[in-house]
Amino acid sequence: MAFKRREKTFKGQLFIYFSFAMALVCVILCGVLYGLEYNAVVDNMEADTESNMYYAVSQVDNTALRVEEFANQLCRDEAVAELLRRDTGAVDSAVLDVAEELDNQFQFVTITEDILSLLLVGENGLDVRRGREASMVDYEEVVHTFCDPDYYGGSLMRWGTVWENFCRFSEYQTIIPYSRRIVDVSSGENLGYLILLLRETAFVDACTPFLSGEGEAFCLIDSTGQPVAHNAAWEALAAQYGGEGTVFDGSTMQFPAQQTLGGMAYRFFQAGSSTYEWQLVEAMPLNQFAQQTKILSTAAVMAVLLALVAALVLATVFSRQLARPLQRMVDAVEDIARGNFDRRLERDRYYELARLESSIDKMQGDLKQLVSSRVAQEQEKKAAEIQMLKAQINPHFLYNTLNSIKMMAVMQGARGIQSMTEALGSILRASLSNAEELTTLRDELDLLEQYIYIQNIRYKGNIEYEVVVRDKSLLDFKMQRFLLQPLLENAITHGIERENRGGRITLTAWRRWDSLYIAVEDNGAGIPPDRLERLQRGERLTSRSIGLHNVDQRLRMTYGDPYGLRFESRPGEFTRITARLKITEEETDREENPDTDC
Repeated sequence: MAFKRREKTFKGQLFIYFSFAMALVCVILCGVLYGLEYNAVVDNMEADTESNMYYAVSQVDNTALRVEEFANQLCRDEAVAELLRRDTGAVDSAVLDVAEELDNQFQFVTITEDILSLLLVGENGLDVRRGREASMVDYEEVVHTFCDPDYYGGSLMRWGTVWENFCRFSEYQTIIPYSRRIVDVSSGENLGYLILLLRETAFVDACTPFLSGEGEAFCLIDSTGQPVAHNAAWEALAAQYGGEGTVFDGSTMQFPAQQTLGGMAYRFFQAGSSTYEWQLVEAMPLNQFAQQTKILSTAAVMAVLLALVAALVLATVFSRQLARPLQRMVDAVEDIARGNFDRRLERDRYYELARLESSIDKMQGDLKQLVSSRVAQEQEKKAAEIQMLKAQINPHFLYNTLNSIKMMAVMQGARGIQSMTEALGSILRASLSNAEELTTLRDELDLLEQYIYIQNIRYKGNIEYEVVVRDKSLLDFKMQRFLLQPLLENAITHGIERENRGGRITLTAWRRWDSLYIAVEDNGAGIPPDRLERLQRGERLTSRSIGLHNVDQRLRMTYGDPYGLRFESRPGEFTRITARLKITEEETDREENPDTDC
């Protein structure tokens, strides 16, 4: 009964794990897709809005240009210029003719539908007014405001910002003023002023077909940030959230990408005019995306629910399928743990489970073989230890014999033999030490000096040997014994010896970052390209060429694969073998604080 409860719990855990994993993946996937789709919807709406903004600005420019064209035509009229050049502004037939011409234009020119008042004011007192509200405007206030050269700042014309209507009885509360100085071409004398008072909706209506979304507020501002025209939604926002230091303070040129006003987030868009120093600004409420995001949210929720149902069904199937073969393998492993190495598992139909069952069979075979060979390995280990003790007898005997030879050389005054036996004795004494015992670079270089001394006796002093240590603190670097002697031996045997003329060997040690580099370079015969390529791959050239291979393997086993030997050669010119060793933090601290060493 306990086994059944344990099996049921295992299946239940598998069911929970599969359900959670699949549901999590589905939720994440749906969330990612929702985010991507949401961003795509937002990007498309923003792109459409920006495109509509540029269309709206273009329509505003066209409206303003038609107003200016109408004004230019009127100011170039010779009859108007003649009236302004007269000494008097009295009304006569000439004035009536001009007024009649203006009446005709107001009747047939389409732009005049947006002109509430046209005032022609001369320096000679001429006063001609046309338009539906011209007779009711506060004439004195208009003249005081627009008939002043300082108002134009040296230019001939000026578009004003949104202005309170000069006609108190008008249905339009605000107007957009356009005024122009009329100048005599020949004398440059200022003859008078043309003042056009347009309804603000002229520009608003030009934008509305493109910016007609619910709650969209837009405003046309000039180069100082003052509003030229705005729709009712913008006016309402400015009235509620305006004031100094806000985006509606009447001098803002650059609007934030997003601003929250009264708990509602607005996205601001700006588009500049190509003709005038105007910018169209739109404040779009982000809740306009609500419909699209609602559809996406509904689709995401439905996808998650379907994914959860599928996850539960699949988790049930998977847990049931996996429980049986796994329990069978658990039973087999328990038998093997009790020492039964003859248990065999029947193969499952699933490839992965069959591989696992095969691995269990192989494991029990390996364990059986391991147990049976353990006694033999212990015996071999003892035999190897005895052989190692025997192997040390000959070097000890040879070392003692060299001491006897040295004493005989001293008594007979043979200084050369004495020096040579002392050098060889130093090398043998070092070889009798534990190979894993660490030494210093300084001691290794001293042994190399002894080795070169012996070799120079053999080669009659034709070997030039130079040591360059760029950083003297490296002399105290701790390293394994007999790492460098095989490098010099290789330089002499395979480089200098083949030339039969002696040669030069240079050993250079330097530090770079956390590595110690020791390069041994000779000017001997060099290495053929095919042999050099094999050395660079870490191969042994012959069964007897174990020195360099041994050094390379010791370095890699001690410090890791990036370390070891690097080979460079050019036949007939040089051979350079560079050993790379790792400088540990302990070595670095010792170099920086030498007084702390005991």
